Amino acid sequence: MPLAYSSRSNPPNGAGIRQWDGAMPILMSIIVLMMVAFDIWKHGLHAPHHDEDTADHIAMLLMYGQVPIMFWFAASGRKRVRRILPTLFLQLGLWAVTFVAAVRLS
Repeated sequence: MPLAYSSRSNPPNGAGIRQWDGAMPILMSIIVLMMVAFDIWKHGLHAPHHDEDTADHIAMLLMYGQVPIMFWFAASGRKRVRRILPTLFLQLGLWAVTFVAAVRLS
């Protein structure tokens, strides 16, 4: 009898990105980058300073909400480090790009 797929089992082909905790931070970073790109398109690079609106709060929740998910992903995959490292590096890289874009452009 086959076992049900869970986050702690080995994903197909060993790809960590196929797990929810591997893909979710990447998706969250892409959403924030799209929000930053939309804000640049709407206001340009030298937008006047404004009070934080709903989009800014959502972006902050997405940025900092993915940190515990990345920790969970790293902790649950500690026995198969070589398989999860590419996904973890992608998660951390996108998070860093998102953070720099949010700090530099705001």
